[in-house]
Amino acid sequence: MVKGGFVQAIKESVVIEKPKLNAQLTFDKKLVMDIILLMIAGACTALQGVVNGSLSIHVNGGFSSWLSFAIGSVLLFVFFMVDTRGGKSINWKNSVKTAPWWCWFGGIPGAAFVLFITLFIPYRGAAVVSGITICAQMVTSLFVDCFAFFGCLHRPATLPRLGGICLVIAGVLMVALG
Repeated sequence: MVKGGFVQAIKESVVIEKPKLNAQLTFDKKLVMDIILLMIAGACTALQGVVNGSLSIHVNGGFSSWLSFAIGSVLLFVFFMVDTRGGKSINWKNSVKTAPWWCWFGGIPGAAFVLFITLFIPYRGAAVVSGITICAQMVTSLFVDCFAFFGCLHRPATLPRLGGICLVIAGVLMVALG
C-alpha cells in the first residue's frame, strides 16, 4: 500500500464545491425519458416486494423469491434474445476473457435483495422496508461512486450529495418511527 494511500483516497473522494449560481438549465429529452423509466423501475421494485411478500404468507419466502426470479428470468431471457439477435451480437470468447470474475455473480446480491424484501415486507410494511433498502442503496452507491469501485465512474462525495444522503436517512427514520 502506498504511504497515505487510504487517507489520500478519502481526500480525493470528498470534494467541497462552491454552489453554482445562475447555472444554465437545458432540456434533455433523454434525461427525461431516463427519469420516467427509472421511476417505473422504482415502482416495480416496491410492487415486487409487496407481491412477493403477500405470496410468502401463503407459501413461504424462499418459494416466493424463487418464483419471482424464475418469472423474471424468462422475461429477461426473451429481452436478451431480441436485444442481441439470439446472442449473436456478443463476442463471448472476448467477454469471458476480459470481464472481471465478479461481473458474473451479480445475481447473488439481487437474490438476497428479493429474498429479504419478501421476508420483511409482510410484517414490517412496504414503506419501511423500501425506505431502508433505498437508504442502503444510496449510501452504498455513494461509496461506489466515491472510490470508483467495480469500474464505475469516479464521482466525489460533494456536500450536496452528502446532504442528500442525510435527508434520505432522516426521511427513512421519519417513515420507520412515525
